[in-house]
Amino acid sequence: MAEEIVLGNLAFLIWLIPILASFIVLFFGRYVDKKAHGNLIALIAMGTSLILTLIISGQVLLLLFQQLIGEHHVEYGTPLLEKSFPLLNWIEVGSIKLELGVLIDPLSAIVSLMVSFVAFLVVVYSRSYMSHEGSPRYYAEILLFSAAMLGLVFSPNFIQLFLFWEIMGVCSYLLIGYFYDKEVVPEGQPHPASAAKKAFLTTKVGDVFLFVGIILLWVETHTFDFIELRDAHGIEPGLLVLIALCIFGGAVGKSAQFPLHVWLPDAMAGPTTVSCLIHSATMVKAGIFLVARSFFILFEHSEEAMLIVAVIGGITAIMAGTIALVKTDIKGVLAYSTISQLGYMTIGLGVGGMAVAVFHIINHGIFKALLFLSAGSVIHGSGTQDIREMGGLREKMPHTWKVMLIGSLSLAGIGNGFFSKDAIILHTLYKAQHSEYGSLIMLVWLFSVITAFLTAFYIFRMWFLVFPGTNRNPGHHIHESDPWMTVPLWSLAILSLVLAGIYLLGHIPVLNVEIIPLLNIEHHLVEWLEGPWVHELPEIGPDITFLTQLSSILLAILGIGLAYMIYYPRSKAQVSFIEGDPSFNIVVSESSDPITKIQVGMRSFVRRIKISPPGRGIQRVLEKGYYIDDLFLGFVYFVYEYYCEAMNWIERNILDGAVRFTGRVGYELCGLSKWWDDHVIDGLVRLTAKASVALCGLAKATDERVIDHGIIRNSAKGVMKTGGYLRRIQTGVVENYALYTLLGAITLILVAIIAAGVVPL
Repeated sequence: MAEEIVLGNLAFLIWLIPILASFIVLFFGRYVDKKAHGNLIALIAMGTSLILTLIISGQVLLLLFQQLIGEHHVEYGTPLLEKSFPLLNWIEVGSIKLELGVLIDPLSAIVSLMVSFVAFLVVVYSRSYMSHEGSPRYYAEILLFSAAMLGLVFSPNFIQLFLFWEIMGVCSYLLIGYFYDKEVVPEGQPHPASAAKKAFLTTKVGDVFLFVGIILLWVETHTFDFIELRDAHGIEPGLLVLIALCIFGGAVGKSAQFPLHVWLPDAMAGPTTVSCLIHSATMVKAGIFLVARSFFILFEHSEEAMLIVAVIGGITAIMAGTIALVKTDIKGVLAYSTISQLGYMTIGLGVGGMAVAVFHIINHGIFKALLFLSAGSVIHGSGTQDIREMGGLREKMPHTWKVMLIGSLSLAGIGNGFFSKDAIILHTLYKAQHSEYGSLIMLVWLFSVITAFLTAFYIFRMWFLVFPGTNRNPGHHIHESDPWMTVPLWSLAILSLVLAGIYLLGHIPVLNVEIIPLLNIEHHLVEWLEGPWVHELPEIGPDITFLTQLSSILLAILGIGLAYMIYYPRSKAQVSFIEGDPSFNIVVSESSDPITKIQVGMRSFVRRIKISPPGRGIQRVLEKGYYIDDLFLGFVYFVYEYYCEAMNWIERNILDGAVRFTGRVGYELCGLSKWWDDHVIDGLVRLTAKASVALCGLAKATDERVIDHGIIRNSAKGVMKTGGYLRRIQTGVVENYALYTLLGAITLILVAIIAAGVVPL
C-alpha cells in the first residue's frame, strides 16, 4: 500500500522549500516585495508546501479510508501504511549510520496537514497584521519556524528530529524577541528580549533530558531509526522507565508542562501571529508529537512512566485552568488556555490514548489558531490587550466576534473540541478502572473534569467582557480588520464547523448513534494509530460513554451560563473596572428585569468574595501563577546569595589559603635551593675549578721541568755528547778503522762462543 503514494520521494520538499525561501526572503525580500517586506515570497513558499502536503498526506488518508471501505481488518504488528524515503547518507561514523529523509505514516500525515494549513493562513494573515511592523527577518523566521515543525513531523529517526527540534527552539527565541528593541512595554508584561531568553533557557532544560534519553536509547539498541526502534526489545525495565522519562522531559519543556510551563505565558511578548504558530501548530505541539512518535517504542511498555505522564498532564491542566480565571490580558487568557489543553493531551498520552491525544492536537490546532488570530484582530482593531478596557466590540467588529464565538465554543467543549476532549476524559476514566494505579488515575480524571468546567467559564468570561455591552474605553477607535485578516479567520471558523459536523455524522454523542460509520474519525484514528501495535483496543461500555458525554456537555453549559450571569453586560447591569481593584464594579439602573436582578445578586456575591481577605489572597496566588516563577527566581537568588557566597568564602579562606601556603612552601624551597646552589653546587664548581687549575699547573710543571727540561733537553745533551765522542773516534786514519774493525770482530766471536756455551762463564 505504501508504494502507491505518488510523489512520496519528494516529500522532503515540504520542509525544504520553506527553508530555502527563508534565506531568499531574508536577502532579497525587500527587493521582490518591498511594500509587504517579502510576504509574497513567504506566501508562495508556504502555499507550495501546503499543496505538496495535501497531495502526499492526503493520499495517506485516502488510502486509509479505502481500507475501511474494503473492510480491512487491523492486524497486530502490521502497519496500515508506513514508508521511509531516504534522501541522502547524512552521518556515517563507525557503526553509526544515519540517513536524512522522510517517514510517511498516518501520524505524520495527519499532523502535517494541520501544521501546513495553519502556517499558510498565518502568513496570509501577517500581510495585513504586520504591514507596519513586519520585515524580511520576520518572514524568514516564520518560514524557518514552520519548516522546522514540518521537518520534525516527517523525521524518520531521533537525530533528524532533534535537529529540527533545536532549529525550532532557535526560531522561537528569535520570534518571541522580535520586538527586542522596544523601549516601553505595558505594565505587567515582560520585555520581549527577556521573554525570548526565558523561553530559550527554560526549554533547553527539557532539551538536555531529551538528548540524554536519545543517547541512552542508542547505547541500548544501537539505532536511532523509529521503525527499527519499535521492533527493538530487551531493554531492562528500570532503564526503560528512565529513558522514557528523559524523552518526556523534552516534551515537558517544549510543550510547557508543569513545572517548565512558565515560559509560555511570557512568550506572548512576540507578535500575535507568532503566538498563534507557537500555540496551535508548532512549538508546543512538538513535545506532544514527540511522545506520540515514541509511544510504542517506550511508553506503551512502561506503566510507571505513563503514570507520571498522566499525573503531570493533570496537574498542568487544572493549574493553568485556574490561573486563566484571573488573567486580564486577552493573549494571557489564551496562553494559559493552551497550557491547560496541552495538559489534556498529556493526560491522553499517559492513560494510553495516543490516538485521542493526536485527535486533540488537530482539533486544538484549528480552534486555537482561530482564537489567537481573532485576538490579534481584536488587538489590531481596539488598540489594547486588556479585556477590562474593551467591551462593545460586537457592533464595530462584525466578523471578529462571530469567528471568536465559534472558537470559544469549540474550546469550551461545544464544537469540534468536544469530541477529542471528551475522548480523553473517557479514556482516563476507563484507565482508572483497569489500572493498578487506579486511585491516582481517578484523581487525574477529576482534574480533567474540573478543568472542562473552568475552560468553558474563563473563555466566555473573556468573550463576554470583550464583545457585548458598551466600550469601557471610548477613546479607542475601534474598527474591523481587512480581508487579509478576516479571510483566514473565516477559513478556520468554517473548518471548525465542518469538522464538528463530520464528527456528528460519524457519532452523535450521548445518543451513541452512528449515522455514517465511515465518518467516526475518533474510532478510525484509534485503529490507524494504535491498532497495529496493541493486541486489543479498549472497549468502553455505552453506560460510561453516555455519562461522560452528558456530564461534559452539562459542565460546558454550566460554565458558559455562570460566565453569562457574572460577566455578560446586559444594558441594565454594565460591568466596569477600577484601577487597583482586583474585582469589578456593577453599574445598575432601575429595572424589574428578573435576569438582571439575578445577575446583580450573583455579581455582588462574587465581588464580596473577591474583595474579602481570603478572596484577595486566592486572586493574588492565581495572578502570580502559584508563585512558580517566584520559586524559580528564589532558587536562583538562593544560589546567588548562599551558594555563591559559600563558594566565595571557600575561595577566600580555603583555596586562596592553599595558594598562599603553596606560595610560602615554594618560597622556602626556593631559599633552600638558593643555599644549596650557593654553598654546595657553587662550592663544588669552585673546588672543581681549583682542582682543575692545580692539575693544569702540575701538567705545566711536568711539561716544562720533566719533559721539556728533563727528557727532551737531557736527551739532546746526551746525543750531543755521544756525537762528540763519536766525532773523536772518527779520525780519518785507515789503520785506526782497521784496528777498530778487528777489535769488533774479536768481540763478536767471543760473544758467540760464550753464547754457544763453549766457554763457560
